[in-house]
This record gives sequence, structure tokens and C-alpha cells, in this order.
Amino acid sequence: MAGGGRRSARSRTNPPQMPTKTSLSVTQGSIRRTVEIAAAHFGLSTSDLKSYLNFCILSFLVIFFLIYGLVNTVEENQRPRVVTPFPAPKLMDLPMFQGDHKESLYWGTYRPHVYFGVRARTPRSLVAGLMWLGVKDGRYYMRHVCQDSDELSKYGWTQHNGRDFGHQVLVDQDMTLATSFVKTKGEGSGYGGDWAVRLGVQNEESQWNNQMQSSEYLFFYLADEDGNALSLSKDKLDISESSLLAFGSRLDIGDWQLHLKPKDDLEVHYSGFRTPHIHNLFDLV
Repeated sequence: MAGGGRRSARSRTNPPQMPTKTSLSVTQGSIRRTVEIAAAHFGLSTSDLKSYLNFCILSFLVIFFLIYGLVNTVEENQRPRVVTPFPAPKLMDLPMFQGDHKESLYWGTYRPHVYFGVRARTPRSLVAGLMWLGVKDGRYYMRHVCQDSDELSKYGWTQHNGRDFGHQVLVDQDMTLATSFVKTKGEGSGYGGDWAVRLGVQNEESQWNNQMQSSEYLFFYLADEDGNALSLSKDKLDISESSLLAFGSRLDIGDWQLHLKPKDDLEVHYSGFRTPHIHNLFDLV
């Protein structure tokens, strides 16, 4: 019985070591199965995961360099660039654009912002222009600068050769105004030649014209942007005695005169103004 007791003691002391080994092997097996299950769930193996990480790093580097290049391009565009002029004379300074060619273009209708205007090809010129009284909704309005609110049915050059002749027609309600510009060069003409303006007015009969309006009112003006004095012919202008309206002198053209030659009976009035700016002529009139 004593020997049996010793055997039972060994049997009681040795068996507890077996479950520990079994438990450890089961735990490792569980970890391996967990990793295998996780890998199967994401569909990635170890090699695939490395390839994916390499692809992400490469994509990041590509995007980084693209953004860096774009930022540098924007900064370079914002920097002022040094422009070196082409080492050649200006086009208008070439011999073929000098002499008679340049003089023939000196005077012209170079005032596109008004319905009709004449000036020279110089920064500060002797300028001429036309204003008139128009009718809108039974009221008088002054016409001078081209604008949509005037609601002219028609205006603009119908013929113009860009050098010495032009003709246009303006239709303002019941009034049709025709303006012509012509330039000539003869003996005794100053630099750029002589120019003339012809104005023709035709009124359509209407109930408003018969009741309120018996004539048209045109304002032809002359101004000197250099501030030179303009001399008027007389205190009371009589067209039948003299056609001279105004005269003066300039460095570019010398002495000049403005004449009026009416084809019909006209009642002429005139005024002189002094202003430092030419843009407010409309307000002065």
C-alpha cells in the first residue's frame, strides 16, 4: 500500500505539467489562425502589403513634386519680368512713314467717343466737334458723346477712306443730320493741309414739330488743348459781311482761321469759355 501511495503521488505531481504544454501550443495555434484569418479578411499577404506601402509612398512623392512645381510656377509668374526691347527703330520712325505720308494723316476724325469730332495726330491739338439739341419724350436733350441712352436710330460713318474724306448719317427721332469731312492740300496751306466740315439737317414733319419746334439748334465748337487763346472776329457776327468766325496761332501749324459759309439762312450766336479741361465742354455749353 505504501508503494502504491508513492505511485499515486508521482501520478498527482507529473500530470499538471502536461496541460501547460498543451495550453501553450493551443495559444500559439490560435495566434496563427488569427493572423491567417485577418490576412484572408483583408485579402493581403505580406508581399502584397509591402507593395501597397511602396505604391502609397511613391504616389505621395509624385503628388508632392507636382504641388511643389505648381507653386514655383505661380511664384515665377508673379515676379516682374525684364522685357528687353527689340533692337530696331519704331515702326512709325521708318522713312516710309515720314514726310508726306505723315503730314497727309495729320488732321482727321480721330475722336471716336463723340458723334462728330476733328483733331490732329498730336497729344495736345486744336480740336473741333459738334453738339445739337435732340428731342426725347417731348423734352430737349444735348447730344455730344456717343451713348446708348440717346437712343439714336442710326449713327456712324457710311463712307470713310481713313485719310481725307468721310460721310456719316445720324438719325435722332424726327431729325436726320448728315456730316461730311474733307481735307485738301494746296498752295498756302499750313502743315497737314486745310479741312472742311459740311453739316446738313432735315426734319420730318410731325405733330410735335408743328406745335413746338420750328428750327434745329447746332453747336459747333473749337478748342485748343494747349491753352492758346482763341480770337473771335467781332462782338456781333454778321455772316453777310464776313465768314471769319475765329482765328489763332499754334507752333505745329502756324496761323489758322475758321470760316463759316452757310447755304441757307442761319441765325448765329457764339460764346467763348476758358477751362483747364476739355472734357467738361458739354457742361459749359
